[in-house]
Amino acid sequence: MESSVEKQQMNNWLEEYLPNTFINCNQPNTKGVAIFVYDINHLFDWVKVNRLKRNYPNSLIVPIVAEHLTYSTGIAIELNLSALLIKPLQKSKFIRIVKKLYTSYKEKQASTLTMLELSQQISQDHTSPFREAFLKRLIRGEIENEQEIIQSASFLSKDCIPNIVFLIQGYIDINENRSIPHDANSVITNMFRQGFADKASLSFLNFERYLLLLMRIPNDITSFKHWTEGVASLHEVIEGLKREYCIHLFMGIGGVFHDPMQVKESYSQARKARRKPPVENIHARFYEDLTEQEQLQKAILYIEEHYDEQITISDVAKYINFSATHFSRLFKKETGRNFVDYVAFTRIIKTLPFLRKYDYTIEKISSICGFNTPNYFSLTFKKYVGISPTDYRNTKEILFK
Repeated sequence: MESSVEKQQMNNWLEEYLPNTFINCNQPNTKGVAIFVYDINHLFDWVKVNRLKRNYPNSLIVPIVAEHLTYSTGIAIELNLSALLIKPLQKSKFIRIVKKLYTSYKEKQASTLTMLELSQQISQDHTSPFREAFLKRLIRGEIENEQEIIQSASFLSKDCIPNIVFLIQGYIDINENRSIPHDANSVITNMFRQGFADKASLSFLNFERYLLLLMRIPNDITSFKHWTEGVASLHEVIEGLKREYCIHLFMGIGGVFHDPMQVKESYSQARKARRKPPVENIHARFYEDLTEQEQLQKAILYIEEHYDEQITISDVAKYINFSATHFSRLFKKETGRNFVDYVAFTRIIKTLPFLRKYDYTIEKISSICGFNTPNYFSLTFKKYVGISPTDYRNTKEILFK
């Protein structure tokens, strides 16, 4: 322990609850059984813990993790450690863990403690660091084998492992002169939990500028878009947040992957969908709505690269060697929007960072993003977003912490 005060505190607790039971051992036998209590104040400390585990295979190791490193607690699972503590230390949790470890020591069975007991050391709510660390690794594609999925059952039941990912961003419309929620993140997650109670299992991951909703929908559903009950609940949540809290959400929705090892694909799809114009509802963009037609993908990329120019349907059709008539018909069929709408919406998406991050005038932003006049920009923006560019600039972006 780096802190002599904390070390003495633990010694006092041990003497109070388990008098004359433990002795301090500076050089334990490598073949014997000892209990190591190790401070984790830096990520590199996990390497030292791993080294201890190799050098003292029969011993028990209890990492005590600093608050700013709770995101790294998944490493304890990877190392198959029997216990873990989070700072600030709490007497009751410390004593409970020590008693369990002492039982293991007496029985010489370090495996007595299950992963469930390890994870129960932290409140089994929806923000358990064990659960969060596993889910982050899942969506990043860092889960390498089914054994890791099986081990996750100690803190995440099989029925809670997600099979679809939503990437959510949003703002609070303070232009309506109504009281705004103190913690928008909690309001949003609670509304989702209420809306999908008894329908689907939900988990959430915060990434500051966006929120990930990881959902486990029924196994017989292969597309969220075609899950009538789920879509209805989603719309109720979106409209309820607008109506009751002036919270406007915008999300990209990935595909359904019932194989846990493939959930990372749903996350990737949700990210791509979030950046594209929606087909119907501005608040929800489905990856499956994106065209798979190679030439149209090429056309869309051209639009995204030349959105600030006065491009025409003939320009893009010519670029992919289509006739304008055929391209127009196919484009509407594959994207759900006509060419003019799609270009306008693409330009609107491009204006959002300028409105949010810079003090540029509406005139300058409209010019930068390819609109003929500021007035046309304002009218188009309000048509698609529902409020004017000026009002959008005055909204409060939601940060998910």
